[in-house]
This record gives sequence, structure tokens and C-alpha cells, in this order.
Amino acid sequence: MMSPSLYAGLVSIFEWVIQASFMASILVIVVLILQFIMKNKLEARWHYLLWMPVVIRLLLPWAPESSLSVYNMFALESIAPGVHERVQDSAAWHHWRKDTLGVSEDGVYYQGLSNIELTDGTNENLLSGAGQEDASWWSVVKQLGFINMLMVVWFAGVMILTVKTVVDQFRLKQALRAGRAIDTPYLSSLFQETKQLLHIQRNVRFVASEQIPGPAVVGLRNPAIVISPSLLVTLQRDQLRYILVHEFAHIKRWDVAVNWMMHFLLILHWFNPLLWLAVHKARQHQELACDACALDRLSPQQNHAYGLTILHVLEHFTGHHQQPGVAALSATHKQMKRRLIMIKHFHKKSYKLSILGLTMLLALGSVSLVNAKESNTGPTSQPAIVYPEGIDSLEERENYKKAIDEANRKSTEAAKSIPAEDLKFIEDEKNRVKQLHKQTGDMFVLYHKYKGINSGLDLSYWGGIDHYNSYEDYMKQASTLEGSILEQPSNLPEGFTFSKARIEGPTEGEFVEEVRAEGKQSGKPIYVKKIDWKEAATIRLEYTNGKDTIAISKYTIGADEVKKNGFFEDDLPAHMYPKYMFWHDDKHEYSVSATFDMSKKDKIELLKEAVKK
Repeated sequence: MMSPSLYAGLVSIFEWVIQASFMASILVIVVLILQFIMKNKLEARWHYLLWMPVVIRLLLPWAPESSLSVYNMFALESIAPGVHERVQDSAAWHHWRKDTLGVSEDGVYYQGLSNIELTDGTNENLLSGAGQEDASWWSVVKQLGFINMLMVVWFAGVMILTVKTVVDQFRLKQALRAGRAIDTPYLSSLFQETKQLLHIQRNVRFVASEQIPGPAVVGLRNPAIVISPSLLVTLQRDQLRYILVHEFAHIKRWDVAVNWMMHFLLILHWFNPLLWLAVHKARQHQELACDACALDRLSPQQNHAYGLTILHVLEHFTGHHQQPGVAALSATHKQMKRRLIMIKHFHKKSYKLSILGLTMLLALGSVSLVNAKESNTGPTSQPAIVYPEGIDSLEERENYKKAIDEANRKSTEAAKSIPAEDLKFIEDEKNRVKQLHKQTGDMFVLYHKYKGINSGLDLSYWGGIDHYNSYEDYMKQASTLEGSILEQPSNLPEGFTFSKARIEGPTEGEFVEEVRAEGKQSGKPIYVKKIDWKEAATIRLEYTNGKDTIAISKYTIGADEVKKNGFFEDDLPAHMYPKYMFWHDDKHEYSVSATFDMSKKDKIELLKEAVKK
């Protein structure tokens, strides 16, 4: 079974691939348009170099934001909503929780819009209000299944193409080994002369092989120029020289390395037809650029003879090389017409055209190798919505967005009646608290004089939520806490290992009224106080075997909550929610839940073993 960490890593890679593929697709269209417009104004090498920003864009894991980015005009979210925000916890499909206390990604608690999330154990109220419990649950299952299916199909395609590449390279190496070195004095002398003409310093072999038809450069680290013996015997000295100039140009330009890079990107983005088209066009332009490089080393009087040699090769072999480890002198007849036109009209490097090409390349890179800049219209503008876990269907997201928009509208309306100096004070204080939390990790409670700009609530919290991906890190912090904590039970079912943990500070208690009183007395637009807490309000441990999940939790019971003594089970629908086993004492509730059938006795024993008072 796949571990949660491996699954999360695969989801992250899949998200990056989708985003990169989307941006590269836009860039491919831009490049094609530019090449069409500048068809007769740019030299061949610049047409080829225009594809380099596409390659770089696909390789970039991160890029700075810019208002000049071409992606400001497009948004992946508007075309495929939520593709990169899907829930990553496949073990938590079967149950819901409605939190009356939400948590933002910055560690901010807020009380207003409820944050609906997928979880594994709590006795909070079930989702209600719209009469869509079953429909929402089923839509999440369907959408999670759809995304997982997409990832499986994508990963299967990657593996198939990878295996095919390995097999093709193995056959290519076998064919290269089966060839024989060309070491006759006459041919070796011509080979070395041509090598010096292009100032090649690398060690290059000269090989004859019928299994690799057509002139080609094979290999990256130890390149070999391969030519079939049947073609070799038909060539005159000058014709062979032209062919060698072309192949050495491939080596000088590191075309095999570029081909490998493009092939690797095609493996990752095999689902994108625009990228297949881009690689096909790039290989065509690569041959044109290589012709230009070769002609630049020859005299203008030799252009015609060079073109005739290319035709002669095509008469002997009309194959089409697309293997990543091969750069070959080959083309279809349709492509050949364009090559011959370029050869016929080729002239030595033009300074003016080089400046034009460099300018276009730099301009293209400046708008394509940067990400879209998020708009910021002022201090009251809201960041892009980060949907809580469980808000996945289009309908749920629309409802959530409407609620957020309504809260923002009310906040903006309320801000109109607040003095500008108070608004600035509030903004400065929030930024100060954010920096303090980042530096110290402390938890803060904020009292709001103007409740209207805080969803009608007078309190909010910053920090107080710590996540752990290793049990050792969790225990290091848990061992410093007062009161009961949760430890890893020694009687875990076989195959289950630690997955993640969470510790949360308190948001209820006597300090709440103290902060309200101090806040009112201060008269400040916003009053901030650090919370020094010793006992966690919530602790949660999760264990998994790669398929199922066991969750063990501790919650602080409020004064107004229903209290029961001892152990008891929930009464939630078993076909939709895993059975919880609860254990209440005077102040706390402990629970254990599993996504598979576990007996009441086993749950009780597991809970007893986990709770350390």
C-alpha cells in the first residue's frame, strides 16, 4: 500500500505538472504565433531558440511574480476549478466534521464562517443547513476518485513511456556496439579535419552501422557519428565532408542533450498534445539551425552542393529519428522543401537579425518565465480563497465563495465608518502579530473593537496550531505539556504506523473574558495579548497502513457541553461514518475511530493505552 507521505508527494508532483503544462501550453501558442509572424524575418537558429523558454518554463519549480507575465491574462482555476486544491488524504473519505471554529492556512482561528473539513474523529454536529448531506458526501467521493483516477492514468503513462525509453536506448546501444569503427587513413583524416573546422574538443568516434540508418549523432557522454556503409560508398569526399560538418554541428550545439531534456518533459506531460506538437516543431527547427551552423563554417559557394548532399541522403534514407539519444540528418520531403529554401538563401550571420532574434527571445522570456502577479487593490482586499478540506464540489465551492464574498462585503461596508487612522492601526497590528508568530511560534488572541470588520465577532486567534510529521517531533513537544497527552499505543493493529499529529492551544476559558475586559479598557481599535498555555485543548494522532486510518483524539469539554461518564459509542450512520468510541472524564473527551471494522473492546483497549494522564 502507498504511504500517506508518498501519496502526498505524488499529489504535489501531479499538481506541479498540471500547472506547468497549462502555462507551457499558453507559451507554445505564443511561440507558434511569433514564428508565423516572423517567418521570413528571423534566422533559423532564432526560430529554434524561441522554443527554449518553453523548456525552461516546464523545468521551473518556482518563478517570481510579475505584472508583465503573459499568464495574468489566463487562470487555470477559471478553466479547471480546484484541480490543484483537491484533498490529499484518501483515507478520510467516509466522514465529515463541522467545525464551529475554523482554521486558516496562516494559523488563524476565526469564528464566523464554519470550516467544513474531512476528519477521523469528533462528536461535533453533522453537516446541516442545505439538506445536501448525502449529495455533498457523494460528490466528494466522486471527485476524489476522479482526481485519483487521473493521477493513476498519468503515472501509468509516465511509467509506460519510461520503460519504452529504456528499451529503445538498450536497443540503440546494442546497435552501436554492433557497428565497426571507421579507421581507414583516408576517412579518418577527413573526419579529423572536419572536427577541427568546428573546433570540437570532445572525443568523438566514427562508426559504420547498418542498424542505425542515416547519418546521425548517437550518445551524450561519448558521442559517435554513425553512418551506414551502404550510404558511405555512394559519397564523394566533399559530400562526406558536408555530412560530417552537419553532424559535428549537432555535437557542437549539444543537440542530443536538448533532445533528452525535451523527451524527459514529454514523459511527464505525455497527456498534452500541444507539447507533442512543440517538440515535433522544435526538432524540425533544430535541423534548420544545425544546417545554418554547418553553412556558417562553409564558404557561400558550397551552399548549393551542401543542399544537393542533403537530397542525396534523403534518396538513400527517408527515415525519421525521434529517439532522445539521436540527432540525425533526416527529414520528411515536406520539411526538406523548407530546408532547401533556407540553404539557398543562407548568408553569413547578420548582426541586425541577431539583434532582432535576441530581442524577441529576451522579451518572450520576460513575460513567460514569471508567474502571474496577484492583484492587491488595498489593505481591505482579500487573498485568493483557500478552500477548506471537504469543500470540493463546484456547488459547495460556489456556496463557500458566496459566504466569503458576503462577509467581505459586510467588512468593507463596516470599514467605511471607521477612521482611517484606526484602520491603519489595525492593519499594522495584524502584520506585527503575524511577524511575532513567525519568529516565536507563540499564540495570540485579538480583541476587535470594530466587530463589523471581523464577521461580527469580537475575538480572533493567531497561531496555536502545530502539525507534526514524525512521532519523535510530536513527543518532544507533547512531553512539555501539562495535563493528559496521547502516546503511541503499544497494541496498534499490525501494519499501522504513525502518519501525522496535531496539537492545538485553547480558545475557550477564563482568559477569554479577561481579554475582552482588557480590550475594552484599552480603547484600542484592536488589542493583542499573547496566550501562555500549558495544556493543549486538542491533540490528534493518526496512524495508517496505507489503506485504512486510525485516529485518536483529545478534546477539552466546554462547560455547556453534554458530559457523559466512561466509554460510549456514537450513533452516526455506520455506512457513512466510522464508528467512534468516546471516553469522557470531568474535563476532557478522548476518542478513537477507524475506517475499518474494529470491535468496541479493541477500541477501548487502544484508547486506554493511548491516554496518559
